[in-house]
Amino acid sequence: MVDRNLVEQVFSYFGLVLWSFQMAPQVYKNWKRGSTEGVSPYTMLIWMFSGMLLGNYNVGLRVAIPLIVQPQLFVLICAMCFGQELYYGRGWSKTASWAMYWVSLVVLAGIEVGLTFAYRLAEANGNSRAIEFFGVVPVVSILFGFLPQYWDIFKHRRVEGVSHVFLFMDFFGSVFSTISLGNYKLLHLVNYIGIAIFDVGIVILYYVFQWYNGNKGIKRGDDTTKEEVHWDIEASTVADLPAASKA
Repeated sequence: MVDRNLVEQVFSYFGLVLWSFQMAPQVYKNWKRGSTEGVSPYTMLIWMFSGMLLGNYNVGLRVAIPLIVQPQLFVLICAMCFGQELYYGRGWSKTASWAMYWVSLVVLAGIEVGLTFAYRLAEANGNSRAIEFFGVVPVVSILFGFLPQYWDIFKHRRVEGVSHVFLFMDFFGSVFSTISLGNYKLLHLVNYIGIAIFDVGIVILYYVFQWYNGNKGIKRGDDTTKEEVHWDIEASTVADLPAASKA
């Protein structure tokens, strides 16, 4: 019989690896396209802050080092995506974009250190509500970060620029992390399942709007053809009028 704790630990490591580098394919796709069109910069900003908050919470809980490193890597790569938005989308110079990247990381690191001291103070005073607050905010903000991306999708009626590899890694990171939950932890469960649902939703919308825009294009093509035929008939009729009058 397979040891349940061992299975949970293995799946937790799978989820940890996927969630450490899930944004890397998005960075690569932005670079390959030379564009960040379709990728919401506000989503990246929110995720940068939520990753920082999660890092603070994990440090406060004194969890294993990989769980402390994971949100830091997430912040680093989200910040790269935001820097690409400044460079490709806003026309910033490469130097200015890199400068903003490093400044953002320094500011976030400073905030995280300050919040870690605040967490320790709340812990020392036995303030359980404050500690719970430190845990809830990252979960809510990570899920909230999907909303600007969904807004852009519905606004433009297409999913463009979002890496499917990123969505794949993010989804299975959620699945593996859910499986690894030994005890029933509502906060973590809501977080993992919520992320998976949002990921699947983007993939579904990709195909829905692809079908929608495809049919729209076909309809426009039919209307254009009918209009061209109509004008051709009128042109032919006008061209034949002089010949008919001469006869």
